[in-house]
Amino acid sequence: MKKLSGFYSVIKNSTNPKSIKEIIWVVLGQGINVILSLIIVKFISQIGPSDYGIYALILTISALLGLVFGSFQQGFIRYYYDYKNEGNEKTFIDLFYKFLSISVIILLLFVFLFSFFGKYILSNYSFLFLFTAGLMVITTKVSELFNSWFNILRQRRINAFLISGEKGLIILFFLLLLYEKSLSLENVIIFIFISTLLFIIIKISTFKIFIPKEKNINEPKIHSLQKNMRNRVWIYAAPFLIWAGAGWLQLSGEKWIINGLLTVKDVGIYAIMMSIVNALVVIPSNIINEFATPIIFQNYSDLKNLENVNKGHQYIKIIMLLVFVITIISTVITYYFGTGLILIISSKEFVNYWYLLPLLTFGTGLFYTGQTQTVLGMALDRPRKYLPPKLLIGFLAVIFNLIFIKTFGLNGVAYTILLVGFIYIIHITVVNRNIEDSFNKQVN
Repeated sequence: MKKLSGFYSVIKNSTNPKSIKEIIWVVLGQGINVILSLIIVKFISQIGPSDYGIYALILTISALLGLVFGSFQQGFIRYYYDYKNEGNEKTFIDLFYKFLSISVIILLLFVFLFSFFGKYILSNYSFLFLFTAGLMVITTKVSELFNSWFNILRQRRINAFLISGEKGLIILFFLLLLYEKSLSLENVIIFIFISTLLFIIIKISTFKIFIPKEKNINEPKIHSLQKNMRNRVWIYAAPFLIWAGAGWLQLSGEKWIINGLLTVKDVGIYAIMMSIVNALVVIPSNIINEFATPIIFQNYSDLKNLENVNKGHQYIKIIMLLVFVITIISTVITYYFGTGLILIISSKEFVNYWYLLPLLTFGTGLFYTGQTQTVLGMALDRPRKYLPPKLLIGFLAVIFNLIFIKTFGLNGVAYTILLVGFIYIIHITVVNRNIEDSFNKQVN
């Protein structure tokens, strides 16, 4: 009865007018985002499976950068409300800007050097192509960082408009390219870069509106504050940097293994199917987590307030259940309508392996159900507890993919995703029980 009462209390508190408006804007914004993303995939797939495969490989680099950026973003997300409550919100956000500026400068230098020397190693690609692809990767990830900030600030409506506007501009450019019969891999990359760069400028200008004015704090005190903030964020983010490598091997490394053992065309076919999985499972899971995570962290900002902590824990259980339900529904949809879904966002060239969609969907859903549970350790400042399962599945994903893809072809990657998903959710569940037991001993 106590557990049911806890669930009821959380649901009741989530249905006040303000929360309902936030939920509507999150669902509406991400729903439009899903549709526009699939339209973008439809356009890009017109360049053919092989070129789409190259595009998918470029996105794996973007995914790695996203994981690295995301590691530090986790720290900024976790401690935002702590410093806001202390009245040091502006100083904390200024630290984020410093981190972003230094990171972008380093990345630009790296992209330039890679493009300059890469043209000799990768003889099929020019300096301009490699450099533009690198710029696209950087701007895409920076733009996504600001999406996260608007979510932290709980500016759901503005976030919805900005995300939709960015995707809409990309689609307009692609329509122009189709009209001019100039839709090519090179032009796709150029216009995605232009669109994201323009919206980064818009997002920064909008973000400034919500930053509080500078308090009268002397420079030495600001420096001291930011040093403590930086150390705190770094300590929190460090495990996520290790996760980044393991996570990339699990979520993106298979494309390079497919490219090495099979063909770049197979990479394109697999990437199209994963776009559907992304729309059905990953994006809805992210919607749920993006809405709930700031609320959960707010409840865990004072660990002495057990009533709020318990409320936050109930939220974690609810979002985990929602993600699993989405996984089951999506798996059923792909089982019955797999071919049709692939044809909607691409063409007949991509339908050969449609029967893998349910396996890819269910395996990915298991992983994200487990991933949702990690909010508990992050809220309790114990992200290091998740290093063993993260490292394990990163290692197993590579081993299983090498064995299964070589043995079963493209079917092998589906078997790997399914098996890794099962292992991950079980391991995370065990880790969370240990974290809960440890915390309960502390408070009792």
